[in-house]
Amino acid sequence: MIVLSVYWNDRYGKSGAACNSGRSHKPKEKTMPYSEQEKANLTTVEDALSAAAGDFTKFFEAIFATDVEWTIAGHGPVARTYNGLEDLFTNAEKALFERFAEPLRITPRGVWADGDKVFAQIDSATTAKDGKPYANGYMYIMSMEGGKVISGIEWLDLNAYYEILARVEV
Repeated sequence: MIVLSVYWNDRYGKSGAACNSGRSHKPKEKTMPYSEQEKANLTTVEDALSAAAGDFTKFFEAIFATDVEWTIAGHGPVARTYNGLEDLFTNAEKALFERFAEPLRITPRGVWADGDKVFAQIDSATTAKDGKPYANGYMYIMSMEGGKVISGIEWLDLNAYYEILARVEV
């Protein structure tokens, strides 16, 4: 459910503070149900994230279309739009994953849907081949069609990405 806080500013003021009754009024929450499409997309992404908890690569393999258009937002050589899973893995993910001593574990922090879009906040962690930890956080916005991610954009800490590439030789 999408939770929307509805503030009754005209009745209770901006803070939602006490009114004449002496009771404190908190902002009211209103929930809006997901459509059937949103429920299906949400379930697809949640199930794929759950199945990939111990190895993030399984997430991409499970629900990304082979011809996905995927953008990594930010600056530097890895920040661009990739055309297809092969382009993404060859030119962005491979350089990262080959520096890990074990698979990249993930923890979803939240997953939401709106129309054909699914939003996912994800944390990741593993150990690099030099024995030091690697951790990152991601925010994905994915466009879904037929149970597959057909396009999307990813925000992550690119400093952590570039740092492990510079630090760990392969």
